[in-house]
Amino acid sequence: MANEASFCHVFLSFRGETRNKFTCFLYEALRAQGFVAFMDKTDIRVGDEVSLTIKEGIRNSMSAIIVFSKNYADSTWCLDELVLILERNRNSRYFILPIFYEVEIRDIRHQLGNYGLALEKHKARHNDKIEKWREALVEVSNIFGEHVEGLQSTFIQNTVKLFRERLAAKFPECRLPTQQVPVLQGSSSSSSSSRHESSEDKIILYTTTSVTDVAGALKKILRSGNVVYEERNCSIEPRYLRELKDLVGNDKVRFPMVIVNGKDLCGEEEVEGFYDAEVKQKLIGSLMYHYYSQRFASHFQATMSNAMFRRYW
Repeated sequence: MANEASFCHVFLSFRGETRNKFTCFLYEALRAQGFVAFMDKTDIRVGDEVSLTIKEGIRNSMSAIIVFSKNYADSTWCLDELVLILERNRNSRYFILPIFYEVEIRDIRHQLGNYGLALEKHKARHNDKIEKWREALVEVSNIFGEHVEGLQSTFIQNTVKLFRERLAAKFPECRLPTQQVPVLQGSSSSSSSSRHESSEDKIILYTTTSVTDVAGALKKILRSGNVVYEERNCSIEPRYLRELKDLVGNDKVRFPMVIVNGKDLCGEEEVEGFYDAEVKQKLIGSLMYHYYSQRFASHFQATMSNAMFRRYW
């Protein structure tokens, strides 16, 4: 924690309820693009005051992303973080990007619903802070932010892009991390490191137009585990097929196929970089079941007759 409290591009403020659903994936997406992000590692808070490490994280950051969720205001720590972030914003060159996760701006601005109930609950022990918290909620609700909508993986990619643009505009004199562009494979002379670059820190579902039913089932499994992934249709983009062959080997290509950090999910017991081990194990078990069940085996045999694709069991 001490090292993490040194310089960072962005401080992430969030309630623990979004950690494994959204915030950890945003954190990893920022890191994958070379940004230094501060994300508190624990949901256990002792005492009533924000820790020195959190204060240093805010003070030493260039910006803050605040993930507002339904129960954000239930945490006095989150409210104190918000006050500190806004003070930092008023007193120095800084920018704030609010993200609204399953919550409406009007609830934050006018302290409606859970936000109103939370502040009423806090009055008993923190009446001296209530007015400051209310003012902070009103102030931050007037800052342009983003609502989490659509496919979460796409939203996170767009958010990281927006973050880069706004950070560059705010600090034009600073050299930002080099933007990493996926490298698609078309040459056998590519090095091993560049060959896997397109799948670094990513979960990718490779599909074809002939396995839409099975791919749909896998998408439901991925979404049920709140897993951020990208779908690549090899029938529409032949370069994805070349990329997949480079990743797993020409003789091991099958469809649909889930790749995590350049490795076949069903071929690896441990996949480095997958944030939540419990979700990972649940996902692996579900995928293994669906891949090898008799229900899909006959369907695969019928749909995989096209000679351009090879599969194995």
